[in-house]
Amino acid sequence: MLHAYIIQPRKEVISAFIELGYRVTQILQTRRPTQATFHEKCGSIVVSNIGNPFELADAISQQDPTVHGSNSICIGLGDLTSLVASVVNELLGVDKSKFSPLSNLFVLKNKPLLRGLLSTSLPEYSGYFRVVHSVDEIKDAFRQVPNGLVVKPLDGSGSLGVFRLLSEDDIMKDSARFSFPALAEEFFSGSEFSVEVMTIDGQHQPLAVTQKVLGGESGVVEVGQIQPADIDEATRLCLMDAATSLLDTIQFRFGLSHTEIILDGDTPKIVESHGRVGGDRIADLLRFTTGYDAFERLGFAILKGQFLPIEPIASSSRIDFVNLMDYRGSDQEWKEALLSEPNVYSAEVMKPAGDRGPIWCSADRHAFVLSAFERKAQQ
Repeated sequence: MLHAYIIQPRKEVISAFIELGYRVTQILQTRRPTQATFHEKCGSIVVSNIGNPFELADAISQQDPTVHGSNSICIGLGDLTSLVASVVNELLGVDKSKFSPLSNLFVLKNKPLLRGLLSTSLPEYSGYFRVVHSVDEIKDAFRQVPNGLVVKPLDGSGSLGVFRLLSEDDIMKDSARFSFPALAEEFFSGSEFSVEVMTIDGQHQPLAVTQKVLGGESGVVEVGQIQPADIDEATRLCLMDAATSLLDTIQFRFGLSHTEIILDGDTPKIVESHGRVGGDRIADLLRFTTGYDAFERLGFAILKGQFLPIEPIASSSRIDFVNLMDYRGSDQEWKEALLSEPNVYSAEVMKPAGDRGPIWCSADRHAFVLSAFERKAQQ
């Protein structure tokens, strides 16, 4: 039985791996008191720093001195935890065909490196970019592009600290809020999508194209995800080709990936990419639109070295992040009302009433609703 050590997993991840026959231990961090309570069917390891792979590897070997790469694997599904898991797997001697190496994950996580790679190897999917250290450098970068800039932190996710600058007035308006150094990228106008892919031994299985709905105070926060995207087949294949071309360029050999793309006219422009599953419950949407969620697909690929088939059980699914600032009922009343709707499969409040405010980044969002439509009979 393969033992999966999963870093700070949701209960859906634990359930997927247990149902596939894994022995599961979750690795938690003590300074996160809101972490879900221990799952009744899996073990637990608590560490002081989830970002320290050496502490994790030591904790795993202390719990099980017989651990080695042929009977165990470490799983991380976030930006940081995927990097940590990769190092832990190296330390444990896990078969390199079963996880993404650190070099792959790092070039995807490091925004300037990724932009540089795109510019030199896949220029058709890229545009102007520059690392900036001051407002004056932002102004200079702005003069190099025809349609404006997007300025974002070098690290981080969830649209935190991201600014869309369409005029020099925008630069001055937001100047006090910039954090340096930052990445200035050419602004592309068009619909935004993500491509979810499973890769085994360098062969790619594109799973779905997801369409993003943007909003919030800055206009760049993701407030909805629709899967599959409402696009024609040629556009779908074009977006998938852009994502898999990037994966081939970095020699991505195994794992889930999530590539965000803006369709600028007819030209896909890669915004960013990650060697892990998409956030915002995209992993859950895949269950409806492909027949299996992302966690089942990853667990099966590690065990069998094979792809699960794509067998949709719904014509479409979506997640909507709801602004509850004007809602006057209780959180429980809101949830019960949503769950009574025939197409709603999940509804959760993410921030209690006293903590809600303007939505500047993903972490500010108040609640979400996951829906699926025209459901077919399950196999």
